[in-house]
Amino acid sequence: MPSKTSAGRVPLYRQVQDVLLQRLDSGMLQPGDRLPPETDLAAELRVNRLTVRQAIGELTRAGRLVARQGSGTFVAPPPQHFPIELAASYINGPDGLSGAFASVGRTLSEIPVSSEIVLGGSAPQAEEYLPGRRLRRDDSVLAVDGEPWFANSVWMDDRRFAGIGRHLQDGVPLYTVWRDVYDVRLKAAWRSFAAAAASPRVAEILEIPPGAPVLLREGLNLDEDGSPTVYIHRSCRSDRVRFVANYLQTD
Repeated sequence: MPSKTSAGRVPLYRQVQDVLLQRLDSGMLQPGDRLPPETDLAAELRVNRLTVRQAIGELTRAGRLVARQGSGTFVAPPPQHFPIELAASYINGPDGLSGAFASVGRTLSEIPVSSEIVLGGSAPQAEEYLPGRRLRRDDSVLAVDGEPWFANSVWMDDRRFAGIGRHLQDGVPLYTVWRDVYDVRLKAAWRSFAAAAASPRVAEILEIPPGAPVLLREGLNLDEDGSPTVYIHRSCRSDRVRFVANYLQTD
């Protein structure tokens, strides 16, 4: 389990929470699965049982787990999806955010955090939508007037975007790199929105308390040929961000 952050030691229950989140996100624990007893988890992770209980309580409040009296704690079912149909268009910045902020006199900048090849099986959702590819994950933070508002992760084909790390620099959006360096223009296939609790890593990037509410936005982008190209996972600060869908009127 991780033990340090730039701000100091991560509380043990947050470390346990992060381990459980990894198991939930990787599919190791599926909806409906019963969690091992607290005593077993405490022995496995070499922590106190009360530490495990606190971590499970946090994940239960976040809606990832559900407690059933007399039966134990189970992985919560996935949320219900409610589709909204919108017209697709090519994306010239971080999902059109740059222009939206510029129109009100604010500046959006993208700051790289990390870039790495991901092991097979460690990113099941990205692998589902981008099958058969050697995936690279790029993490960045989107800051508004210098304040971090969005923690951004994208998965892409490392062979198609070979050497992309050389082109990543502060202030240059990934969409600009894809378009200008690799001649790839992207448009959205779908987006989903859900409430979530900030993981320790996201909390550190966004400079908010771990477990603070965030708006989780995921999606898939297509290239000009309609081929799935980029899978996106973005955590948005709920104290800074609100999305509004405007419906275009037609005859």
